[in-house]
Amino acid sequence: MRITQGMLVGNFLNNLNTNYRNMNKIQEQLSTTKKINRPSDDPVGVITSLRLYTGLTETEKYLSNVEDAMGWLNTTDTALGQACDVMDRVREIIIAGAADSLSQSARDALAAEVSQLREQLEQIGNTAHDGRYIFGGFRTTEPPFAAGAYAGDTGSMNYEIGVNITVPINLTGDDVLINTVDAFALLTDIENDISGGNTASLSGTRLGELDQAIDNVLSLRTEVGAKTNRLELTNNRLEDANLNLNQILSNTEDINTAEVITQLKMQENTYQTALAAGARIIQPTLIDFLR
Repeated sequence: MRITQGMLVGNFLNNLNTNYRNMNKIQEQLSTTKKINRPSDDPVGVITSLRLYTGLTETEKYLSNVEDAMGWLNTTDTALGQACDVMDRVREIIIAGAADSLSQSARDALAAEVSQLREQLEQIGNTAHDGRYIFGGFRTTEPPFAAGAYAGDTGSMNYEIGVNITVPINLTGDDVLINTVDAFALLTDIENDISGGNTASLSGTRLGELDQAIDNVLSLRTEVGAKTNRLELTNNRLEDANLNLNQILSNTEDINTAEVITQLKMQENTYQTALAAGARIIQPTLIDFLR
């Protein structure tokens, strides 16, 4: 086959353009720090990246749910601890008020303190987290307790912390302060017994009922602690998964800067060498022969 000057020049320009495109691609990778800047750069890598981005989005969603759930449970634990403190103080008052030798003025003072503690217990029952009342069931926008009566519902709030894994994070006010023993009615009875000097009722019935109420709150607090521990472990696992996914994504998409700079230098040298060689190959023309 006869090789013409036009064919020689055409092949040279095609090869030169290919070299230039390769150099431009490497420069683009350096400017973006990414191996993949469009699907055509690495179709398989793009599929891997999309899958990793989906995994990261899901993991971050679960991490957000776990963080919110832990905040809710921590607030719940604090409120239950405060409720225990109130009930422990009422227990001390019952023991003091059950003494037959107590004067009426002293009984009235103790009864007045029980009244204040009942109001304090209602405030604890209306504890809010991030603008939501924690003991109201699904009714989180309104205080669940008013004048010792429960106005919430029995809704269970479940947080998704993994694929098809949910954790109920709320306690309803009736479970905490009403169902086992109506704490508000009990404190009213205790106040009346102290004022009336009913020492037998205080040391017998009222003390036993109060102990049941305390045991219920302590049991619920243990349950909250167990869920908090589980969420902490889940949070650690999700953070590790998030770190691993980011590392794999970086390996898939990000460049090795030193390696790419070396490639660019090599490509530039190749380009310059090709230009110099091409100048020698296509230099002779008819004018050169006529001189």
